Amino acid sequence: MVSAGGRRLSLAVFLCLAARLAFVFGADAQGQTRAKPPMARVKPVVDDYFGSKITDPYRWMEAGSSDPEFLAYLKAQNDYTRSVMGPLSAQRGKLLSRLRELDNAVASVSSPARAGNYVFFLETNPGRRTASLMVRDSAGSVRTLFDPESFAANDVHAAIDYFTPSDDGSLVIVGESLGGSENSTLRVVETKSGRLLPDTISRTQYAQPAWREDGKSFYYARLQALARDAPATAVYENERTFLHVLGTDPERDAAVFGPGVSAKVPIPLAGFTGVTTTPKSPYVIAFHSVGTTDPGDLYLAQVNRAADATTPWQKIITPADGVAPTDYPTAVHGSTLYLLIQKDHPNRSIVAVDMSQPYDSKRRIVLAESSRVLENIYAAQDALYIVERVGGGFALARLSYDKPGAPKEVALPYQGAILSVDASVLNPGVVVVLGAWTRSQNAFVYDPQLNQMTDLAIMPKNPAESPAIEAREVLAPSTDGAQVPLSVICRKDIILDGSHPTLFEGYGAYGTSIDPSFDPRRLAWVERGGVFAYAHLRGGGEFGETWHLAGEKQTKQHTVDDMIAAARYLIAKGYTSPEHLAVRGTSAGGIAVGGAITQHPELFAAAIDNVGVTDTLRFQNSPGGAANVPEFGDVTKKDEYPWLLAMSAYHHIVRGTKYPAVMGTTGVNDPRVPTWMVAKFITALQTATTADRPVLLRVDFDAGHGLGSSRTQREEQFADEWTFLLWQTGDLEFQPTE
Repeated sequence: MVSAGGRRLSLAVFLCLAARLAFVFGADAQGQTRAKPPMARVKPVVDDYFGSKITDPYRWMEAGSSDPEFLAYLKAQNDYTRSVMGPLSAQRGKLLSRLRELDNAVASVSSPARAGNYVFFLETNPGRRTASLMVRDSAGSVRTLFDPESFAANDVHAAIDYFTPSDDGSLVIVGESLGGSENSTLRVVETKSGRLLPDTISRTQYAQPAWREDGKSFYYARLQALARDAPATAVYENERTFLHVLGTDPERDAAVFGPGVSAKVPIPLAGFTGVTTTPKSPYVIAFHSVGTTDPGDLYLAQVNRAADATTPWQKIITPADGVAPTDYPTAVHGSTLYLLIQKDHPNRSIVAVDMSQPYDSKRRIVLAESSRVLENIYAAQDALYIVERVGGGFALARLSYDKPGAPKEVALPYQGAILSVDASVLNPGVVVVLGAWTRSQNAFVYDPQLNQMTDLAIMPKNPAESPAIEAREVLAPSTDGAQVPLSVICRKDIILDGSHPTLFEGYGAYGTSIDPSFDPRRLAWVERGGVFAYAHLRGGGEFGETWHLAGEKQTKQHTVDDMIAAARYLIAKGYTSPEHLAVRGTSAGGIAVGGAITQHPELFAAAIDNVGVTDTLRFQNSPGGAANVPEFGDVTKKDEYPWLLAMSAYHHIVRGTKYPAVMGTTGVNDPRVPTWMVAKFITALQTATTADRPVLLRVDFDAGHGLGSSRTQREEQFADEWTFLLWQTGDLEFQPTE
């Protein structure tokens, strides 16, 4: 991971290196003069994987953006991209104006949470580049509580990574970071006055703060301070969870859980830790996970004894118990711990554990597995609330604490994806955010006494909603008889003659699903007659753990097969044709998009590799790579290495092949997929392709993985990507002129 500021180069050194990467010129398919990409230094490194020799010509790039030569190379590649896109500046400007018009029509609101008499939420107002933390009081008055812009520095923007209100809402923990790095600094805000307390804690990227009931202290996880010569893989080692008391020096906070904290509680060196609290419960839960899809270990302690290294933690759950990995690993009500179990139950069941007798072998099954996929559970004051996947849709169910039996379904205001749920044992009911492809997101509060959903009135309707646009849910036949869901967004009056510029995206990893949500910017593509689609690939969670396992590790080729199946469906049904088809993959979706264009380049006119994982043989050596071993496999194991080689697009680029046009995008502060990975992939494609199509690298020097990017940055990125794609897919307005 690179800090937001990075390491500064002397101007002389930087210019010298940039000069060595000067462009030469050639001609494109339209006969126009176009610069050729900068030449990368080739210094082959040969690795021996269990007798298999693999040559990597660009290993030197893995020094990262702190290396002057690599930083200069990124600058040269980005300048090359600008030079190639230059003849389309007028078209890009018009598209960017339309994107901004759609994106700034109304405030963008997310993450509503109730605490005390307040409702907290993130809001990006029209004209603003980043979201601020807002609060609405019981009288309905709304005001800004925390504006990250106040922490921006020079050309480096700031963003909110997370926020956690205290139980009564009087205080809020906020994590903010610079340059999209996600390297959060934890701060505390007083709700009534908006005053920042002096408590400031750095290195809190995955802090997962949890307030104690006194409202004056909280648990938080903190990354270790790295030595200057520490290897990249040390970033996520020795993460410990601490207890902080307001007004005290954070550097003296007591560690309560994590590697090396207690000899009686051995925790592995690498991985992630946290402690969760629940109001009115005498217990706290600690967890450790090596990352991604590892179910991890759960530990139990009495809250009044969880204060330092002497905390008497009891391990109550191990990975062998098969707890489903989820953003909310537990639901607690009083002395009862509720768990989602997926071992031997791919659609999951719910089990209750009496924390006063955690080793009782008679753990109570609260809800048995069924055809419905249990997505998540939430503990409210009145009941346990369950989010379920039913076919391609969603359902919300309520299960009473004192009257166990079949859960009762809660009627949703309309059919849509349940994008988030806010629940607390201090409040009855829940707050639910619903999403749909062609309808604005909206937040509703459910009142169990009235059995009624009411609009929370914080999310305005976007005028980009159009009755002329529809979403079509179809199935694309793939390998092994699998039918892959495909969500197609297009004009209702579309003529299926194969002529439409079409962009589809897939992910297919970690059991994560691409669920319906409204993005007003899509209208800028669809209103032109274009088609937007999302492929729900194996490896995702659309149909539970069975669907996930069908696209991970040794079955990862299914993810690529499904990406290719979606392309063939869109072509066969007349939405588009190969000369008009573009594909996009983000992060772990880089495996899907990289595999698709290296295995079947003839199907695509263009592709976007957005911060994508394309070198799985070396991913494990990156800061966050070890956390992905549970999902992709371990390159140091003889029987797993072949899986990683098979899914590594970088190692399947063949010189002399006509590849589609490709734009790789990366941010130099990316803590998840290092910049060198995208750079190596694009460089190899530039060298290998014989097609008269551009292969470009777009670099944002004030961004990371995208999670902390500003709205302005996202608009700029979409304008660049879509201008490139409309050009390559044949939109007549987006062809370069002299």
